[in-house]
Amino acid sequence: MSDYNFFPELPPETPPKPARRGLPTGCYVFLGLGLLTLLFVALIIAAAVREAALAGERVMSAANPVNIVNTALAPKTPTVVVRPPAINQVKAIADLTTSSVLMSTIVEAEQARVGNIIYERLVLLACGRVKAGVDLSQLKEEDIQTSADGLTVTIRLPKPQIFDAYLIDDSTQPCTTRVYDRTNLILLPAAKDLESKAREQAVNAIRDTAIQSGVLEEADRNARAVIERLLLMSGYQKVRFADEAE
Repeated sequence: MSDYNFFPELPPETPPKPARRGLPTGCYVFLGLGLLTLLFVALIIAAAVREAALAGERVMSAANPVNIVNTALAPKTPTVVVRPPAINQVKAIADLTTSSVLMSTIVEAEQARVGNIIYERLVLLACGRVKAGVDLSQLKEEDIQTSADGLTVTIRLPKPQIFDAYLIDDSTQPCTTRVYDRTNLILLPAAKDLESKAREQAVNAIRDTAIQSGVLEEADRNARAVIERLLLMSGYQKVRFADEAE
């Protein structure tokens, strides 16, 4: 008996083909970065070439004889400096040019009450203030002259004067005015105008004393110093006063 194979023979199995593999993901990333770098470098080179071309054009234009002549002969633009009028500035500082002194004096006043026998007497301790200065409101246009170049100012100032003289009656101040002594009149009332006369004499006394001590000269110096400093800060280069020697 011959052997009979009841199972048909199957064809031999074909080995599977290996799957195709792409590039790793990291390669694509590096490739993209490389392309961006090349693009950036190309832009920089293009900008440098353009700047070099423009610079060459500017050099050629500057070297052009026609442009050189036009630049040399171009009209000069005048420089204009506008300064506030000197008289307005000077008048605005009137309050800064005063001089003030504190003075004290003793005044004795008396008044006959009964014939030439009985007198009423009063002693006043007076304390007052004297203010002096230069009245800048008296300045006129012709009193302030500006040079042709606008750099020098010549001023003719008014004479200094006493602005005010008064007694201090505030008892809270270190120096105040008060009646130190007064005769007691038992049978006669006190004279109402005796203290007023004493105060008037005190004001005149402190005014005269202040003048003798040089308050007017001090006021004049203060006025000149403040005016000169102000005008120099305003742009003037020199300030002269008409009564000063050259």
